[in-house]
Amino acid sequence: MNKILSVVLVGAAGFIAGVLLAPKSGKEMRQDIADKAKEYRGKASDGLDEVKKGANAVKEEIVEGAQNLKNIATDATQDVKESASRAKAEATERTRAVKEEARQTSASTKRATRA
Repeated sequence: MNKILSVVLVGAAGFIAGVLLAPKSGKEMRQDIADKAKEYRGKASDGLDEVKKGANAVKEEIVEGAQNLKNIATDATQDVKESASRAKAEATERTRAVKEEARQTSASTKRATRA
């Protein structure tokens, strides 16, 4: 954007200098100014269109990147949930096994103390 603005400003400065230094009648000078104004207006419009296209391209890349990040986060969240579920199931099974072992040890201890 700064590059386009610089080109337009330099062009306008050159045009103004040329107009001021050129030996022309008032009518010719006004016509030249009007012609150059139309020319620069067209160039400025073209430059603006280019900036808009660039901005839209950047916007599309940002939206696509954000969607990719969202997908990655969703996948990671699912992986964490699955890991947590497996860990919970394993902990539940280990707890059950420890309880069963404790029950058996208690029963063995009771039998041993009766004998």
